[in-house]
Amino acid sequence: MDKPHILVIDNDEGFGMMLQEGLQQSGLYTSNWVQTGKQSVQALHQENYDLVIIDMGLPDAPPGALIQAIRKANNGIKIMVIPMMGQAVPDAIMELKIDGILTKPFFVGDLPELIDKAMDRAPRSPVLPPPQTPAEAEPSPELAPEPAQPVNAAQPVTSSAPPPPSASSISSDTLRYLRANESEIVRLLDDLNREVRAEAILLIAGGELIAQAGMLGQEQCQDLTGLISQSADAAAQAATFLGEPAGRFVQSLHEGEAYRLYSLSLSEGIQLSLALGSNVPLGMIRHQCRLVSEKLTRFII
Repeated sequence: MDKPHILVIDNDEGFGMMLQEGLQQSGLYTSNWVQTGKQSVQALHQENYDLVIIDMGLPDAPPGALIQAIRKANNGIKIMVIPMMGQAVPDAIMELKIDGILTKPFFVGDLPELIDKAMDRAPRSPVLPPPQTPAEAEPSPELAPEPAQPVNAAQPVTSSAPPPPSASSISSDTLRYLRANESEIVRLLDDLNREVRAEAILLIAGGELIAQAGMLGQEQCQDLTGLISQSADAAAQAATFLGEPAGRFVQSLHEGEAYRLYSLSLSEGIQLSLALGSNVPLGMIRHQCRLVSEKLTRFII
């Protein structure tokens, strides 16, 4: 049986990409994402979709009119709506006989049950790739050089390497201000952790661990900080060698079968790093980190 083909319609780039990737990575569906009502109608004329998921906050199309236009393009299509945060679906929309409601916030793991219910399908389990033997395994694509050593949270590694050169560019005032606001920074990292459920979330400045959240303890986070700082130093040298204008990579990703290590540079020598399961959609990670980074930048002086 072919996988259901789903169209996500959401003008929020981060959320739209996260939802589209979550559907795709479940192994149960194929999916596309568009940002406007006009693009959705065009997409429905170009491809055959089984379900559309419509955000109620689209700025270019009243949801009722869009639902009617979609049904005119494909009368048999199933329709789910995403209501505005904290609001119920209006009675006028319910009267159009929609098939499902996707309420924010939600967990990606809940999608198959909600979607199969909307499509009148029996619930199914996610399709997992077959296990690979070491001989079959292939290296995953990456956005930055691999660390000099593998990260293994179960076996802490103490690093005696000096901090990266960028540490010297961080003013003592910035470090003091970051430390003085540690409790507020921890609150922001905890908020991020509720969204992505990470093993560890670290704010690192000049090779020093400023704040942490997640499941790992203080000692393990300190060890992980040392390894990440070494990797950031090597990546900065590579960026300079390649002529990257900022002299650093803004984002880096190291991806394994079970875990991801994602880092976002907030400024020179300061980065937000996450160690988390590989099942968390990359679009969601990027979106949530971008939101938190905007709040963290006020502590960088």
